[in-house]
Amino acid sequence: MSIPRRLAIIGSGGHASSLKDAATSAGFTVIGFFITETLDQEGSSSDHKALESLDFNSVSLALGIGTNFTREKVFAAMKEKFPAAQFPPIVHSSAWVSPQAHLGPASAVLAQAAVGPGAHVGVGALINTGGSLDHDSRLGDFASLGPGARTGGNVTIGDRVMMGMQSGIVHGRSIGQDTVIGAHSLVLSDVGALSVAMGSPCTVVRSRKKTETYY
Repeated sequence: MSIPRRLAIIGSGGHASSLKDAATSAGFTVIGFFITETLDQEGSSSDHKALESLDFNSVSLALGIGTNFTREKVFAAMKEKFPAAQFPPIVHSSAWVSPQAHLGPASAVLAQAAVGPGAHVGVGALINTGGSLDHDSRLGDFASLGPGARTGGNVTIGDRVMMGMQSGIVHGRSIGQDTVIGAHSLVLSDVGALSVAMGSPCTVVRSRKKTETYY
C-alpha cells in the first residue's frame, strides 16, 4: 500500500513544529495542525470535524505530541476513530537510519539523529534532534530519546520511557517501562519500571505514576 505524501499533524505545540520540519524535509506536504477533543476536553470540535472530512486515501496522519503517555492515548483514539488512516514513520532528511533498522508506525526521527543496524524503533516512538539509538537496541512503543540522548548497542528501553536531553545509557543495559531518566544522566546499570532516575552514575530517586507529567 502506498503512503499518501500529504500529512495532517495532530497537535500544535513545539514538537508539532519540529515534526513539520522533519516531514517537509522528507518530502511530505503538511496540510495543517489539528487539535482534537482527545487532547483537550474543551478542545476544538471544528478541528475534529475537519479530521473527519479528510480523505485518508490521500492524507496520512502524524503525532505532533511530545509527551509519551499522551501520544499513546491520542494514537489509540485516532486509530479507533479513523481505522483507514496511515501513520508513516517521519524521518528528517538529515537523519541517518540503517537499512537494517525497523521504524514502527507513527515514529519520528528528527534532525541529525541516528538509528543503527538491527535497531528497533517502536510504534509512536520519538528520537529527538541529535539523538542516537545504536545497533541492536530497542526503543519501546511511545518512548522517547531527548535531544542529544544516546545509547550503546544492545540496549532495551521500555514503552513510554523518557530519556532526558544529553542522557546516555551504556551497552547492554535496560530501562523498564514508564521510567524517566533525567537530563545529562549516565545509565551504567539496569533501571526498573515506573522510576525517576538521574545523575552520573544514574540512580533511582523515587517512583512515579504512568500518567505523571515529566515537564
